Amino acid sequence: MSDVLSPAPKTQQPLPPVKKPKKSRETEVGRSGVMTWIWNGIALFFALVMAFPIYWMIITTFKTNKDLISQDPTFWPSSFSLDSYKTIFDDASFLPAMRSTLILTLGSVVLGVAIGFLAAVAVARFNFRGRSFFIVTMLVVQMVPLIAILIPLFVVMNNANMTGTLFGVILAYLVFTVPYVIWTLRSFIVNIPAELDEAAMVDGCTQWGAFFRIILPLTMPGLVTTAVYSWIQAWNEFIVASMLLSTSGHNTQTAMTWLTFYSSTPTRAADYGSQMAGGLLVSLPVIILFVFFQKKVSAGLTAGAVKG
Repeated sequence: MSDVLSPAPKTQQPLPPVKKPKKSRETEVGRSGVMTWIWNGIALFFALVMAFPIYWMIITTFKTNKDLISQDPTFWPSSFSLDSYKTIFDDASFLPAMRSTLILTLGSVVLGVAIGFLAAVAVARFNFRGRSFFIVTMLVVQMVPLIAILIPLFVVMNNANMTGTLFGVILAYLVFTVPYVIWTLRSFIVNIPAELDEAAMVDGCTQWGAFFRIILPLTMPGLVTTAVYSWIQAWNEFIVASMLLSTSGHNTQTAMTWLTFYSSTPTRAADYGSQMAGGLLVSLPVIILFVFFQKKVSAGLTAGAVKG
């Protein structure tokens, strides 16, 4: 009896994987280009919204009285006029106010950066008793609102007979400038390896020599950044200067107090051209300073954010 052999079952071959159609490179590039145009358009829109008030302010300074009192807004003056600027320079208080602001700003920035820089070096390089408490105090001082210490500050300055003087205002500005400088420059100095100081002293430098040859050049971007921001804060400050300088018997004004009083004068309340011209002239030094040091400020902020 013969055995009947049945054929072996055929094994089922696996199906090849289905390949998904790849997106063409042209499609991906096209979509990324469209998204780039969309985001650029959104950014441009917000930039124009933010720039329009500045444009309106500048254009208003060149408008004639006819354009200013017109009920229909004009986005371009019918004829350019410098009467608004002439009115500002004819005001006897404008130039003295600008001079006083320049003195206050220079004094507070130079003294604040010098004192704060030396204190930042001490905090970053030396260990002393109360160092942590001092660092926390510098941070807390910056967190306290200015309005909260106005009355105590006035009482202290009044008892010291420093109200109505520019030097008294400079000292008041230092209360806020020095902690900011210390806290900012400390991060720059901490990022400078202490081995550089030691290597310089091994080569024959004294501590002051290492300070001037190592620490000072490496922290120069931070010094410029803190000086520019301290300048902006001191130039734009209004409350402290108004409180300390507007005492009886003293008529000293800063640029901000002058602009406020000028705009609130009944004869100038509706003179929008001269108000805009005054605001532009008062803000012009800060704008020029920031544009001139823009790259150094950016370099300082980048250097302060990178550790090592």
